[in-house]
Amino acid sequence: MDALTITILQYRYYIEVLAIVIALLTAISSVDDVFVDLYYWCLRASRKHRARERALSDRLQAGAELPERPFAIMVPAWRESDVIFSMVATNSRLLVYRNCHYFIGVYRNDQPTTDQVKRIQAFYANVHMVVVPRDGPTSKADCLNEVIAAILDHEVETGVAFAGIALHDAEDFIHPHELKVFNTLIGEFDFVQLPVFSFTQPIRDTIGGIYMDEFAEVHAKDLIVRDHLSGLIPCAGVSACFSHNAIVALARENHGEVFQTGCFTEDYDVAFRLRALDLKSAFVSSPVNYTIDIDQESASPVYVQRMLPVSTREFFPSELRGAYRQRARWQIGIVFQGTSTHGWKGNPGTRYFLFRDRKGIFTAPIIILGYFALTNLVLIGLYLAFVAPGAQFDYVLLGQPYVIDLFFVNVGFLAWRLLHRVIFTVKIYDWRHGMMAVPRLIVANFVNFFAAVRATRVYVGHRVNGKALVWDKTSHSYPVKFRADPGPNGPAGHGADGAVADTNWVAQ
Repeated sequence: MDALTITILQYRYYIEVLAIVIALLTAISSVDDVFVDLYYWCLRASRKHRARERALSDRLQAGAELPERPFAIMVPAWRESDVIFSMVATNSRLLVYRNCHYFIGVYRNDQPTTDQVKRIQAFYANVHMVVVPRDGPTSKADCLNEVIAAILDHEVETGVAFAGIALHDAEDFIHPHELKVFNTLIGEFDFVQLPVFSFTQPIRDTIGGIYMDEFAEVHAKDLIVRDHLSGLIPCAGVSACFSHNAIVALARENHGEVFQTGCFTEDYDVAFRLRALDLKSAFVSSPVNYTIDIDQESASPVYVQRMLPVSTREFFPSELRGAYRQRARWQIGIVFQGTSTHGWKGNPGTRYFLFRDRKGIFTAPIIILGYFALTNLVLIGLYLAFVAPGAQFDYVLLGQPYVIDLFFVNVGFLAWRLLHRVIFTVKIYDWRHGMMAVPRLIVANFVNFFAAVRATRVYVGHRVNGKALVWDKTSHSYPVKFRADPGPNGPAGHGADGAVADTNWVAQ
């Protein structure tokens, strides 16, 4: 046996050790995932849980006839000139709830977005622009705090208090009945979170597709389990509503500001502060007989007759850089800042989901190391088979019975994981995307790895060098584009390209 082959066999031994360590860690992480899956199916089979769902559905149907209390919708907008006009015009046109006001936060050094908001105000009297008196970007929390201050000033000036303040982004397509749900539940609850899903993306859009798969599974399964086990519902940053009392209490507790300005994920952070104030939160998945999605042929928004939850739809990044930068921002806020600020406080269910929130920073590199080990073993096997066929091929460690059993267990875990990813993608979308969820899981692993690396690098740089963490915003797009001249009847009339065909459907 030549020296190169001996060296390769010695190297293979260390790769075998690495593969076994990765397999053990993967099995441990998979047990956690399977527990959440089994808990969800037990909930679905529970008569008590089904009775609660029916009672909530009956209450929301009855609540659709309640008088409309005033609601505010706050939208932070840094460099959103491409989408903000279309977002407000489209949602103003589609919402069946009329007693609402938009408060849009812009920066003094973002003239294009400011100009677009001024255009909106020419057509809609219920749109208010809030200028952040600092150059942007600062942080999303800083922008939102200025918006909330303007909302409270508006209440003083008009003498009308908003029952609730909803949070949305500039790319959101709001479900027409969202505010009816909030109108029914805000008061009993101080914070209500509705599901958030991606628009249907073309089959060829692999990066955009992973958001479809992940949000379908998390918002149709994981958050339901989280609500039941911990009672602490993380704010998703959109499709969320705070009661007036919650806003006042949060501001009083934080020196007059509702959101922590230094936090990268101010929405996630606020859930813990709501819990500390003993304010009631709820994740509400309320099915109605239609949803809004994108028609793949015309690329226009359409109503789809399917029994799906009242939820916000939005576009997520469709290119690699945008996707991993967005996820890195989430990880900085949830993993690093969240651990520093909130530690491991809470009931056992809360601590368990804190572990699930934070483990991704470790599991993402482990999965990539698994791909690395597998690639090495395949290449070494090919070398021994074709270049050095006389060499000893048998594995030193991987051939042991207990190791083989471990790998078969992991194969079972993988099949289970893929099955659930497919089930929930099909539930929200269709079978074609359900099948694509399998290869997209591999893509998601690499995106999450790049995000973990960037999050670690940025946060360590922040801690070591004191470099400020600023709003690392994702570029947005919107499915409806309004002309520069919306026409004499305004955007609610005939001035839209690709407008929704029928706005008169009612939830049954």
